[in-house]
Amino acid sequence: MINIVKEQKGDVLVVKLSGSIEESVDFDKLIGPATKEIMVSTKAVPRINSIGVKAWIKYFQGLAAKKTKITYIECSMAIVEQINLISNFICGGTVSSLYVPYLCQNCGAESAAPYTTDQVKKLEFKMPDAKCPKCGGKASFDDIAEEYFYFLMNG
Repeated sequence: MINIVKEQKGDVLVVKLSGSIEESVDFDKLIGPATKEIMVSTKAVPRINSIGVKAWIKYFQGLAAKKTKITYIECSMAIVEQINLISNFICGGTVSSLYVPYLCQNCGAESAAPYTTDQVKKLEFKMPDAKCPKCGGKASFDDIAEEYFYFLMNG
């Protein structure tokens, strides 16, 4: 079940999505029309299924057709996966920040760290180790850079 919080900041509609994007999602009803610009946070989206993907693309392609500027912020790992799998998933928008998966070498805890796409590019896709939020041990990037950052490397 998806939850949506909207906030208008000048000409920009900021939309925060949380929960799974599944069959029941109706973005037209839940978000409605955006004017000049929309920023979409998916930080709290752990999952999106195939019907959710279709609804997503239909809604955001509609915005793009109306020349709405679309910026995706705080993209969850589930959303990054879709961006890499489906060529038109961002519908002409841009990704400005995302979450990167980490795994603790000490306790095995999985976590995610936020980065801007500019930071990732500046690091040349070589993610530094992070501190585990659970035990304080060393957490390492837990994916294959060429796959996880594919859309950035080839976009």
